[in-house]
Amino acid sequence: MTIILFIFVLLVCVLVHEWGHFIVAKKSGMLVEEFGFGIPPKLWSFKKGETKYSINALPIGGFVKIAGENGTEENVPYHRQFESKPWYIKSLVLVAGVIMNFVLAVVLFTIAQVIGLPGITPGGTPTVISVVESGAVQDAGIKVGDTITSISVGETLVPVLDTESIRTAIHSSDDPVTIVYAHAGKTLTKTITPKSNGDTRMIGVSIEPIGTVKEPFFSAIGSAWTQSVHLVGQIFSTIGMLVGGLFSGNGSVSGLMGPVGLAREVGTAATFGLTYLLAFTATISLNLAVLNILPFPALDGGRLVVVWGEALTGRKFSPSIVGIIHTVGFLLLIALMVVLTVGDIKKAL
Repeated sequence: MTIILFIFVLLVCVLVHEWGHFIVAKKSGMLVEEFGFGIPPKLWSFKKGETKYSINALPIGGFVKIAGENGTEENVPYHRQFESKPWYIKSLVLVAGVIMNFVLAVVLFTIAQVIGLPGITPGGTPTVISVVESGAVQDAGIKVGDTITSISVGETLVPVLDTESIRTAIHSSDDPVTIVYAHAGKTLTKTITPKSNGDTRMIGVSIEPIGTVKEPFFSAIGSAWTQSVHLVGQIFSTIGMLVGGLFSGNGSVSGLMGPVGLAREVGTAATFGLTYLLAFTATISLNLAVLNILPFPALDGGRLVVVWGEALTGRKFSPSIVGIIHTVGFLLLIALMVVLTVGDIKKAL
C-alpha cells in the first residue's frame, strides 16, 4: 500500500509540474511532441492529436518534449519550435512547472487546513508522533500513529501522557515500562525495558496529545500561502548549507532522502490520515519546485540559464555543447539518486 501511495503522490506532483510546461508551450504555439511520466524505457504510450502520452519504467520524474528545445528540427515548421520564440516566452515555459508545483502546494495546504490537520492540542488523543530507530519502543513494534491508552512505570501510572511526563517518570525509576496502546483497531499491551544512554534511561518515543485543528476557508488560504513561502525559504536554506558544506569539505548527502526513504515517509504520513498526507504531498511539491529551479544542467533552472545567457549575449550557444552539458547533468542527477537510494536501503536495514 505504501508503494502505491508513493507512486500516486509522485504522479500528482510530477504531472502537475509537467502540465505547467505543456499548457504554456501549447498556448505559445509550440509543438509538444511527448508528455511522459517516469524515465524511459517506455512501458506504454498512445497518441492524441499531435502529442504522444507515455508511461515509463522509472517513476521518479517526468518530461515534456517540445520541438526545437535542443536545437532546430528540420521536419517541424520553425514557428512551432521552442527555438523560434523570444526569450521571455521560453522563460515562461521553463518556469511554468515550478509555478504549478507552488500552486498545487497552496491548494493542498488549504484543503488540509479546512478539513482539519492533526495538531498538538489540549485534550487531544495521546499519539506516537516519532519513534527512535533501534529504541525500546521500536523493538516492541509500536508504530508512529498508534494511540496510547496508558503507560505505567512499574506499578505507577503516568498521570499525563506526553513526552515530558513520560520521560520524568522513567528517569525516576528503574522499573520496566508497560504501554497499553491501540494499533490498527486492536488494543495491545507491551512491557519494555528502557535502554540506557549514559545516566539517562530512554524508551525512544515522542508522545503528544493530537487533535484536529481547522481553519475557515479564507484564513486557510492565507495560512497555506504563508506556509508555502516559508517552506520554500527553508528548502533553499538547506540546499545552500549543503552546497556550502561541500565546498568547505564539511558537506554530506547523508541527511538527504532518496525514493525509498521518501516512500517510507509517505507511508508514515498516511498513518495520520488524509489531511496529513495532503500536507506532506504539498511539501513534496515544493521540494520538486525548488529542485527544478536550481541553475543545474538538465533542470529547468539550468535551461533557464542558457535562455538568459543567449538573450544577454545576443548569440546562440552551440546546441551540441549545450546538449552535452545537460546530458552530463542528467547523469549526475541519476548517480545522486542511486547514492541516496543505497543510503535509504542501508538505513532501513
